Amino acid sequence: MRPVLIIFLISLVCLPVVPQSRRNRNYSESSIQTENIEPAPNNQRRQAETDKYDEVIRVKTDLITIPVRISTRNGRAVTDLKQAEFKIFENGIEQEIAYFADEDTPFTVALMLDMSYSSVFKLRDIQVAADLFLAQLREDDRVMIVAFDEKVRVLCKPTTDRRALRLAIEAARIGSGTSVYAALDSVVNNYFRDIQGRKAVILLSDGVDTSSKVASAVSVLRDFSEVETLVFPIRYNTFDDVQKNRQKNAPILYDENDRPYVATLPPGSGERAEDYEQANRFLSAIADVTGGRVYKASGNAGLNRAFADIAAELRKTYSLGYYPSVERRPGEIYSIRVRVYRPDLILRAREKFTEPRRGESSADRP
Repeated sequence: MRPVLIIFLISLVCLPVVPQSRRNRNYSESSIQTENIEPAPNNQRRQAETDKYDEVIRVKTDLITIPVRISTRNGRAVTDLKQAEFKIFENGIEQEIAYFADEDTPFTVALMLDMSYSSVFKLRDIQVAADLFLAQLREDDRVMIVAFDEKVRVLCKPTTDRRALRLAIEAARIGSGTSVYAALDSVVNNYFRDIQGRKAVILLSDGVDTSSKVASAVSVLRDFSEVETLVFPIRYNTFDDVQKNRQKNAPILYDENDRPYVATLPPGSGERAEDYEQANRFLSAIADVTGGRVYKASGNAGLNRAFADIAAELRKTYSLGYYPSVERRPGEIYSIRVRVYRPDLILRAREKFTEPRRGESSADRP
């Protein structure tokens, strides 16, 4: 019996121990995927960055603002948190919170509508859903309307004038081509970089880009990693409709016995399965990098529900701001972690922030 007892005691000692602080911790925090965080440049790369941009961002120059959405485990929004209950960490180092805004602070929202022929929604359905979305925002939320097909059209710049916004939505028209990347590039670089306060982009699209020339998925993701803007894509799938339409428009040919048959056309740009897979990855990536979320809509009811859910998300968003406690260099990536001292809550916040690159034009982007 003695050898059996010894083996049993050894096995108890070897069992993994869960720290008490993890089991009964009195706080909740945002998740962080450290394997996706690019390491800070080594000395040689740091020197190259400094030489290229001829500057180093010093401490206490730029306020970094992080939107945070908090809910209970059953999805109920938590709206009564105070600044003293929050902590924020950059690369594992606690930062002093210099700015705090609760859910009552207004947003600047870019409502971006894909007007390409491939949309599964009729123009009037999109316009009605967009109008209902406006009605669910606060009166002091500013909204801009962007419609895009091959071209990008800013139908209304940021304003609180609901009548002007409704007229802009009614002015949207269906066109050919899809410039998703160029439209996002225009919003982030021509408008949102100079706008202070809380910002969000609502993108209604299948995500398949066929026409952009001045921007790419890589450049758009990088640019949005440099600004404090939530992105909420509303994704719909047009793959089946595109395939049916391509087959319907295929020419009729005749075989050697004069029997007609429908020609088989190779898929064009934006029609292949891999194009849709790339679009799905892009929409998920831009939501992740900004702390937003992808919504799916397959019909009018789903579209209206997605807009309503996003409006609710904006109403329950906090913002935390801090001045970096270390030197900043253009292009460096910093991990972000938010903690709130209440247990069993779900926190959604961006996980990384990229220090903006100074003195770079659109032509320099990949």
